[in-house]
Amino acid sequence: MIIYKFGGASIKDAASVKKMVQIVQATQEPVIIVASAMGKTTNKLESILKLWFDKQNFDDELKTLIDYHQQIIAELFDNTIPGNLNSLYGDLLDTLRTAPSLDYNYEYDRIVSFGELFSTKIISAYFNRLKSLNVRFIDIRKVIITDRNFSNASVMYDLTKRFALETFVFKEASVYITQGFIGGTTNNQTTTLGREGSDYTAAILANVCNAQKVVVWKDVPGIMNADPAWMPDAQKIETLTYDEAVELTYYGAKVIHPKTIKPIQEKAIPLWVKSFLTPESKGTLISGTTASQYVKPVYIRKCNQMLISVRPLQPGFISQSHISMLFDLITDLQVTVHLTQMSAATFTICIDYKKEIAEAIVGKLQNHFHVRYNTNTDLITIRNYTQDSIELINKQRKMLIEQKTRKTAQIVSIKNEDTDPAMEKI
Repeated sequence: MIIYKFGGASIKDAASVKKMVQIVQATQEPVIIVASAMGKTTNKLESILKLWFDKQNFDDELKTLIDYHQQIIAELFDNTIPGNLNSLYGDLLDTLRTAPSLDYNYEYDRIVSFGELFSTKIISAYFNRLKSLNVRFIDIRKVIITDRNFSNASVMYDLTKRFALETFVFKEASVYITQGFIGGTTNNQTTTLGREGSDYTAAILANVCNAQKVVVWKDVPGIMNADPAWMPDAQKIETLTYDEAVELTYYGAKVIHPKTIKPIQEKAIPLWVKSFLTPESKGTLISGTTASQYVKPVYIRKCNQMLISVRPLQPGFISQSHISMLFDLITDLQVTVHLTQMSAATFTICIDYKKEIAEAIVGKLQNHFHVRYNTNTDLITIRNYTQDSIELINKQRKMLIEQKTRKTAQIVSIKNEDTDPAMEKI
């Protein structure tokens, strides 16, 4: 048994869904398909959620979302909507007719999870129309059981393994299709596993079902040593160890979700990243083979970063209590720190920039510190760096911070001199 994971780009329109079906039809082994929301559906649902939560009008956003899916359905089914898709949007509409609770993360999981439910119901209906394979739809919320940490839930592996082995038996079906990214609690509340978490779903199912391999289908040839949209001459990486893949995902490589590696590494399950555009191509293999160590530079860019530097209000050194106070605040606001740097009198962190969080953290820090910061910066990580690779990045950029370890260099640089006028530049 194998796991196929199809991301949003690989099922973004009717032509992509048909291509996906061809890939599955060519597969000889029993397969579990894990599908993301179609195209940019998650972004659209996040917009609808914010408007609904803020009690603003979301009708236009909702219409765009529905029209997008209806266009795909019309092309797949020749303008004849199958009966089991007539109520596709009913539960979402019912939810949006009610008032939201005060818990944004709880509502996030309730609303945004509809993207994966829409995509898998549409794809399942299309498979059944073709009748070329015996395909069964599974609601993964009944299989992957999690805690109640909404928007970033943790998996309860014992229950998940039990339900997965009871569900994916391959007696009445050779193909199962289910959702990535989402799970369910023991009292039937919907949860999500973290943004872009469909890869993680595939790895969880591979672990608990003892899959032979996982294939993640993307719109790129495999894992690249840089984002081709940023570096057009980026090269494909043929093989990676699990450990090296963990390093790349930790620093922000977007091809694989950071939590994906651990479940497959525990059982030495190989993971392939392949292009759905050219499925015959080899792609990138992630496995435990030490010979697959990649030694050339890999460039990872995190855009829209915020660099914050603090120093005590009274002259003196940065103390342990200052650092503790700073990280207590970061923990309370659920902020992830990507880089830190300390001198005698200053402490600097680099975080993702979100306007509301930025205003909150700066406002609270100013009660205890002198605060200076930059927005609109890039954090660039170079794994297996060379001096030439660092010089390549530093061309036409103003470097604010550079850090190096034996294998990794990190550079925070200004991408654009135009910053938010409400923000103070360092």
